[in-house]
Amino acid sequence: MPKRGFLAKHGVVRNAIKRDILQFALPGLTVFIVELQFCVRDGLSGLWGTIWGLVKHPQTLSTVSVQSIIGLAFFVIGLTIMVVGQATLWRNYSATVIIREDHQLITHGIYRFTRNPIYLGAFMVFVGLPVYAASLYGFLTSLVLIPIFLSRIRLEEELLTEEFQGAYQKYRETTRKLIPFIY
Repeated sequence: MPKRGFLAKHGVVRNAIKRDILQFALPGLTVFIVELQFCVRDGLSGLWGTIWGLVKHPQTLSTVSVQSIIGLAFFVIGLTIMVVGQATLWRNYSATVIIREDHQLITHGIYRFTRNPIYLGAFMVFVGLPVYAASLYGFLTSLVLIPIFLSRIRLEEELLTEEFQGAYQKYRETTRKLIPFIY
């Protein structure tokens, strides 16, 4: 009997991973590749040259457009938020939607302000690139990530609600889903 429960649980895990790959990983990767192509075509290829130029000659900052600075800031801040979110989760972090045997509900650190800082950071990165590159098509492509991220968040929250029940419900009531203090 225990083997049957074990196999049933792993079958559910396999289905969740399969659903995660089909609904999040493949569409997200496709959107990213398309966005990157637009950004490279429209001006992203000069990103590292701009960064290196600013490091070597900070006085050239006045020749960089405000749009480029905003895009680069979104990119760097988003990347920082993602890394802090992953570091805060530490052993609970997984690229796939899964509950580990010793999984804990994390509500401290950056998770006090948003339940999904990694998605917030990723979206900022994906918006920052086309803003930096002045790519309208890249920016519009990045907006396709919104329903993809929201679908993944819904899948994760279903799993966390099932695992942590009342504790997760209380956390949901006190912490915003994605954008601190707003949404």
